[in-house]
Amino acid sequence: MKKIFFTVLFTLIFSTAYCIDIVDKSYREQFSTETLNKDFYRHQMRTASFYDRQTSSVNGLVESFRGTSNYSYDLFTRSFIVGSKGVLDAQAFVYDSSIASLSYILSGQYKKAEKLFRLFQREFAASKGDNIGLCNVYRTDVQRTRWGLKPGIDGNRVHLGPNMWIAIAVLQYTAITGKTDYIPFLIDMVKWAREIKHYNFSNGKKGAPSMGYGWQPPDWSTVYSTENVIDYYAVLRMLKYIYNNSNKDVKSYFEKAKYGLKDIDEEMENVERWLTKLIFDKKKKSFNMGYNSNGIDRTDALDTVSWTIPAVTPKRLEELGVDPFEMMQFAEDNYLVTDKIENVEIKGYDFTNQQGRRKDYRMVWFEGTGFHITALQTMSQYALKTGKKELAQQYKNQAIEILSNMEKAADLINLIDKSLPYTSKRPKDKQIFTTFANEWEIPRGKNGTWVSSSSSTGWYLIATSAFNPLDFDVKNVNYKLFNN
Repeated sequence: MKKIFFTVLFTLIFSTAYCIDIVDKSYREQFSTETLNKDFYRHQMRTASFYDRQTSSVNGLVESFRGTSNYSYDLFTRSFIVGSKGVLDAQAFVYDSSIASLSYILSGQYKKAEKLFRLFQREFAASKGDNIGLCNVYRTDVQRTRWGLKPGIDGNRVHLGPNMWIAIAVLQYTAITGKTDYIPFLIDMVKWAREIKHYNFSNGKKGAPSMGYGWQPPDWSTVYSTENVIDYYAVLRMLKYIYNNSNKDVKSYFEKAKYGLKDIDEEMENVERWLTKLIFDKKKKSFNMGYNSNGIDRTDALDTVSWTIPAVTPKRLEELGVDPFEMMQFAEDNYLVTDKIENVEIKGYDFTNQQGRRKDYRMVWFEGTGFHITALQTMSQYALKTGKKELAQQYKNQAIEILSNMEKAADLINLIDKSLPYTSKRPKDKQIFTTFANEWEIPRGKNGTWVSSSSSTGWYLIATSAFNPLDFDVKNVNYKLFNN
């Protein structure tokens, strides 16, 4: 009896110690289900526990997947080959690490986020030939040497988006904790992005930066990704807010780096010009996927809606002549799908539409579904602010419904710590499902098992927290940096 009592007491003390509301509780709870509201602090702890399990004891990086299939598909022989280890095991995708960092921050476990930031700050500055920056992915089973971390499955590719997502996590950490130690790192990252080759319009004006560089083909300096560019814009916008709303000590970092408001404003203008003059599709009333050597890539992608709205903000989009309400309708018409897990229907959002995949199957992308909930939450507040009360309620109801479907999926799949897989598809060892037409095979589990996804699991917590990582929601988030 005493043992049971002390076990319960320990659980209560441990739970209380890590109960934290980064986002205003009443704001958060309006977008969530009754069960998730009741279970919220436990959800925080479970998510942090999941990332603890995924953290490498070798170099401290967070694994994106674990227990993946030994089979990989060889494009040259057009057949499957079997290796000795899981194809995607021991891989830490940098973007996934940023989501892990944000999850730790939302759970109040700042020191764990700091450990990742220190790793990436050191790695960012490490020489990569003639360049610096973070590779897209690193090995988690190899110790760091004096030359840096060992690149993973993507080789030496250094792309804009993953680097900017580390900056996004650092920006949120800086604002939430009030600690300014990583501002020089932030400035280094945006200065690096500024030096990447930019799109040039025929009149000589600049547009957005390219994807970056590294292992080819294609030549990444000729590829411009809307998703990656939006990441950069979010960083610039938040960095500008920090500059304008901080004291002289913070501004001294910018002065020392010889980087200021003029530099930020110029790049934001370049990005907005590229988005509105080149990438926005007036017929679809949404943004295209990007631009490459063949011209505009007109593939439809969920993140061109779901990240653009929270990052650029609905208000700024309208000022630029883009209707965010029509963008949201485009998402509903093209990406909202249902799939079955254990013969139970699950509703959520796909990577693309039928034309974008050119195959006869659709799937719920749990990571994307999580960040589209953020867009729904953002639009609900904007609709309310602009007097569209019925539409505000509609977005809110949709956010709750989709979040309840993520909750249902987590219960049905029942992975460790209620983590989520990448999508609603569970491919067999030799079965291929792709994100788009010919890109990114969905991770296969060993012997056809479900595999937890670091990105999906993190976005599940972010959506449940009603937290927008792509902007500073100063009304609903407790930002110590701006309260001093």
